[in-house]
Amino acid sequence: MITSAIPKRLLILISVVVTSVLSVWIYSEYEITDTLTNLRRIGVFGAILSGALSFFIFQTLFIYEKHVRHADFPQPPRVSFYQGNWPTLRDAQKTNSLFDVLEEWVLAHGKTILWWRNEGPKYFTVDPDIVRAMLTEISIFTKSRFIPNRTLFGQRMTGTASFLTVQGGTQWATKRKIMSPFFSKIHLTGMFDNCHDYIRRGLERQFAEIQIGKTHVDIVEFYGELYQFFLGALGFDLGCGLVSENAKFHNVVIQGILRWAPKQFGSYSEVFGMRINKDVNNTICYLTKLRKLSRYILDEKMKEYNEKGALADDIIHHVITANLNYTARSTTSNDELKKTYMIDDIVTIFLVIDNMAKTIANMMVRVMREPRVYEKMVEEIRQADVSSLQSMDKSLRYTEMVILEALRLHPTLMRGIRSVQTPNTRLNNDLVIKDKAMIFFGHLVLHRLPEYWKNPREFLPERWENGSKDITPFTYLPFVAGPRVCMGKHLAMLSMKLAMVYTFREYDMRPIPGEEKEMDWDYRFTIVRPTKGYNVIFSRAA
Repeated sequence: MITSAIPKRLLILISVVVTSVLSVWIYSEYEITDTLTNLRRIGVFGAILSGALSFFIFQTLFIYEKHVRHADFPQPPRVSFYQGNWPTLRDAQKTNSLFDVLEEWVLAHGKTILWWRNEGPKYFTVDPDIVRAMLTEISIFTKSRFIPNRTLFGQRMTGTASFLTVQGGTQWATKRKIMSPFFSKIHLTGMFDNCHDYIRRGLERQFAEIQIGKTHVDIVEFYGELYQFFLGALGFDLGCGLVSENAKFHNVVIQGILRWAPKQFGSYSEVFGMRINKDVNNTICYLTKLRKLSRYILDEKMKEYNEKGALADDIIHHVITANLNYTARSTTSNDELKKTYMIDDIVTIFLVIDNMAKTIANMMVRVMREPRVYEKMVEEIRQADVSSLQSMDKSLRYTEMVILEALRLHPTLMRGIRSVQTPNTRLNNDLVIKDKAMIFFGHLVLHRLPEYWKNPREFLPERWENGSKDITPFTYLPFVAGPRVCMGKHLAMLSMKLAMVYTFREYDMRPIPGEEKEMDWDYRFTIVRPTKGYNVIFSRAA
């Protein structure tokens, strides 16, 4: 067998040359003089043909060796020797059924499986113990170096060192340590009144722009705009409504980025079509403007930071402190690069704040079609005390259960990826990952497995009456877990509850005529969003 210690490209190059010469040598009846003569005769065309044949033979042997090497790991049957399982997954991705296929595989072959993308083995797991290891044992399972969507056709978005994309080690820990206190529940208690004010004003502003009882409202866009307005509460407004008053445009930018960024890794024809698409090019221009705006905000905040010091309630001051500490621990001495890292973080906040909007949209598409749940939730909301964070949490217990259940069935993020950096990594069930590889876990599969959830496909907020006490650890991951648990989960719950309060205190929401029973979600890309049932009509509460 071919040793895997030899790099693949070098192996194939050597194989092509050796096989070509040996083929001519055999044809020349083992005469060296005739071999040299025939090598001259076959010329360029013959060399190409011989090389292609050699490449095919050795590529086939290389793939065969890999298949044999990994044959003892549980895996679904390959549909193609050369492409492995990739045709099945590629077709499933196109039809929005990728996680249905993965669920079928784990039910048939085990909680942790290997699948083939061409000649490369990949891994997928729904084993809670392995998921725990992936999220906590960061020296073994590291964040993947291949993180797409850092750029949009070359225009930088979040870069490689934002507080979400920086990979790990002391630099990651430094950023995390400084950013996390801003999102703590203790700190948010002091920020509650400001958050409350921005959500209330943002919704009043948006309801004033629609005709109640008539306008068909896209709730993805509606709540997306609200959360761009809400950024003002976190320090983005510079005291003059800079961001909140332009929330509509910023929402257009963010929705465009989230729509197009994942698609730039499609086929050549798809990518070419996108590159000449007017909407894509507008989005690239808008992204450039967003980074310029982020630079302006940063410049103003740096002046304030240098004059007054770091302000606890200003998220951008935390970004500045985190990056100054991050770059102090690295070899970076370039001031412009340091500023670029800070801009990356600001753009990241513009993007990730929209996850909260998507969560509300995903939830409402479902809840509007669950009359019992909708009526009970709205009744609670209209009696809630939102004078403080503590009183709001106490009086919106059922609403929180609805949010948790929506995040179970329709998680905003539906997969996690880690890289195994050490060959022969032994998992807890005696399975061995023999080479460096990527391993995935799927929220969407974990959250629906009958082994962990009673009536997993039903929308039952009551399953959360005891909080997470009845939930198997590491089977519910809307905010992930471990050292990289979502820093903003408390801010997300606070703002979503306030958004629900100021939506349903005065208004009811219903699907537009003809779509009363229609609902579906797009699970093809990293961020989940509804594809059916998201157009609604607001009416005055009775």
